[in-house]
Amino acid sequence: MRHGESEFNTANIFTGWCDVALTPRGVVEATEAGQVFLSCGVRFKVCYTSVLSRSISTAFRSLESAGVGWVDMVKDWRLNERHYGALQGLSKERTGERLGREKVMKWRRSFFARPPEMEPGHPHYDMIENDLRYRKLKADGGITKGESLEDTQKRVVAVWEDTIVKESCTGGEEGEEGDCVLVVAHANTLRALLMHLDSIEVSAIEDVNIPTAVPFYYDIDNKTGKVVDNKKPAGSFRGKFIYDDLKKRSFLERRRAAQDPWLWALRDDDVEEGMLNKKSLNEISIEEEASRNTKLFASNPSPAAKKV
Repeated sequence: MRHGESEFNTANIFTGWCDVALTPRGVVEATEAGQVFLSCGVRFKVCYTSVLSRSISTAFRSLESAGVGWVDMVKDWRLNERHYGALQGLSKERTGERLGREKVMKWRRSFFARPPEMEPGHPHYDMIENDLRYRKLKADGGITKGESLEDTQKRVVAVWEDTIVKESCTGGEEGEEGDCVLVVAHANTLRALLMHLDSIEVSAIEDVNIPTAVPFYYDIDNKTGKVVDNKKPAGSFRGKFIYDDLKKRSFLERRRAAQDPWLWALRDDDVEEGMLNKKSLNEISIEEEASRNTKLFASNPSPAAKKV
């Protein structure tokens, strides 16, 4: 399940690793998801989240609403949203107008295109570099400065295979077949995981959207960690959305809301090669915009953030 609506979602801002809070609507979405788990009899034995607050808060509120707030929560940075590099904190619409929608849309939706890296001086740079939750990652080789969906998929598939499947599914105890594992993450990490589980082609992933706080379910083979054959062909969505009659309308509305206003997909030859560079940006307006958005929306800003 993707987290509930965040403050950057509603403002249409590139979020990435910025630790924004849920909106009041996002809190309701998380609570409604938990009510659906309860009414549908979905049981959990463990929950995995990213280390970002919007994911953790959604997971906690959903589990609490489902009456299983005691379920263990495992947090892993590899489930974090894709790092949007220099785009983080900027308005998606304004950035498209400034740099060209084709180029920006490619950074957003393509599998291979990587946004320009975040450099020192970006308002979010020190916030992330000095964040204690990335202390070990920083020591082990450094924190990423920007990712493509391909980069994101590598870490998501790694945590899926070496942690979620290995520790939660493979070799499960007899009688535990009905116990589910809840993964609460982000739009791009779940796009990457869905691409892996359903064998979706690179050319098709651009059209995949993940709605906020609408749970979807897969049957996973305990021995192999693969999706159980449900007669749907590989390359199609083989999961299923979970809802009850009371929440069906709300969930369907959110699924429609997930449709991007820039829904058309672009081929690689439609977009110029190269990434953003300093000459192509009005750096002052970019910095001011990202700084303003950080001050307005970031929850529990770090001391470094307050200096921006």
